[in-house]
Amino acid sequence: MRTSRRPVVAAILLLVAVLGVAPAAGQDLDVRRGFAVRIVEPPNEDIVSGPTKIVAEVEARDPANVVKLEFFIDDELVFTDAEPPYQLVHDFGVKAGVHVIRVVAHHRSGVTVSDFVVTRALDINYVVNVQRVVLDVAVRDRDRRLVPGLPPDAFRVFEDGREQRIIEVSPEERPILVGLLLDSSGSMRERIEDAQTAGCRFVEQLRDDDRAFVIDFDEAVYLLEETTSDRERLCASIRSTEAIGGTALYDAIHAAFRVINRIPAERKAFVILSDGEDTSSSIKFEKLREEALASEVTIYAIGLDVGAGEARSVLRRLSDDTGGRAWFVKRSEDLEETYAKIAEELRSLYQVVYASDHDLDGSFVRVQVQVVDAEGRKLDVRHRRGYYAMP
Repeated sequence: MRTSRRPVVAAILLLVAVLGVAPAAGQDLDVRRGFAVRIVEPPNEDIVSGPTKIVAEVEARDPANVVKLEFFIDDELVFTDAEPPYQLVHDFGVKAGVHVIRVVAHHRSGVTVSDFVVTRALDINYVVNVQRVVLDVAVRDRDRRLVPGLPPDAFRVFEDGREQRIIEVSPEERPILVGLLLDSSGSMRERIEDAQTAGCRFVEQLRDDDRAFVIDFDEAVYLLEETTSDRERLCASIRSTEAIGGTALYDAIHAAFRVINRIPAERKAFVILSDGEDTSSSIKFEKLREEALASEVTIYAIGLDVGAGEARSVLRRLSDDTGGRAWFVKRSEDLEETYAKIAEELRSLYQVVYASDHDLDGSFVRVQVQVVDAEGRKLDVRHRRGYYAMP
């Protein structure tokens, strides 16, 4: 059972409860699978202000078993409806902003299910100081080994083809905030224990001043552990996962962005484990990719027994865009080694600081870093593709 999942009680953290909440202990799984609720108005990521109609629909084998629906705005109960149509009008005020609209449906048996949407504001959420740009850069040789100890003059930085002035190159030693995203869909059933062990081994390799949070996803998304440096708590949350249901990969990543973007940290990364294509998300991939490009989060991805289809392409594109790396393994027994490679890379990056001469025009600035060894041979370099030049 998912009994050890922590309740999500703050409005910000509710953003990670995409398409559902954790079932309470003792809930009937058969009833739960035939019982669902969906918010049909307003759509996810809509811009709302003033009086706005909120409409929910319930799917139940016997509608008479639906006891009530509770409507929450930013974690505050605003309305309870005991009969269809399930709807209300809520005044969101003059200014459009970010709000979490959540609906919880109660079944006569005690089972509860929920859905939520997030409205968005009209302002820009991501700002980069383009006068002084900081990049994390991974450097490997032709044998794919990480290369330490390179001097600053081995590095060159270009923006849209124009060389920029490097201010500093040094080993990356800043603390990191990591979002661990774990696929616990039904296809992981025979491999979940290996995944849990590998995830715990990764947590053990974090430094004392590093922090992490844990998100678990199947057809819904769950915040298992809030941001902490307590490795025992992180591992316990990882061990609590149970394989069931579909795969809401995109919703899980989107929810992780909502969490990490509101936590101050000098370095941020996601480590994602998934074994299949997305089957249950409400957000589209292109929207998610835009969010990744606009963020300062480096994405590392592990595809477990993933074929040559869309799932592999998605994981690779997200990691390439953000300066991370994607690994693909066939056996769950290889996960521990793969997590160790990610931990090693996070400890072996270079921090490159340079001065940008780009105008603050809101455009996407493409960045290229070139690195050579002592013999002048080009080395393999990975870093985020660029940034938005916002004032």
